[in-house]
Amino acid sequence: MKQIGLRQPITIRVVDDYVGSDGQKADGVPVLVAGYHRLEAARILGWEKIDAIDADDDDLSAELWEIAENLHRHDLSKEQRDEHIRRYAELLEARQVTQNAAPVSKLTDGRSKGPQHEKGIPRQIAEETGLSVDTVRRALKPKPVHHEPPKEVHDVHDQARRRMMSAWNNATEEDRQWFRDWIDSPVMG
Repeated sequence: MKQIGLRQPITIRVVDDYVGSDGQKADGVPVLVAGYHRLEAARILGWEKIDAIDADDDDLSAELWEIAENLHRHDLSKEQRDEHIRRYAELLEARQVTQNAAPVSKLTDGRSKGPQHEKGIPRQIAEETGLSVDTVRRALKPKPVHHEPPKEVHDVHDQARRRMMSAWNNATEEDRQWFRDWIDSPVMG
């Protein structure tokens, strides 16, 4: 920016009823939507002004935009990227709820647009963010993490099972029947 200037303005939105960290309410407060790194670079360079685009968005749309921009940063870990994608999905679902309250839109042939004409959340996210549908699907359905118990736990359980099998094998048929009856009794159930 020092050598070539600002090529892409930051994006802000002006918020009324903004509550600051001090708890004070204010109207007409510019809130950054996108361009944090550009804004910080301008501050470091000592700029007193920076070009900004005033986005007339609601909270939901502004957060969607912010996430979409953050998804293209190269320093996100897979976990951070997946977390952003999951939040994006939550926001899209919230947006759909508010849009479903709106009048039903029409297709070009005049028929009412139904749910069968809607894109799925993964495809929407992919189209709006430029990510692949597969990447989005993987983020939305993470593989369950299977934690294998430590070997010592297996050893303890194996030892207990061996003792039970030994006791069973050494028990008389009368004792085995008593044990079967006890297991089937209401006390055990």
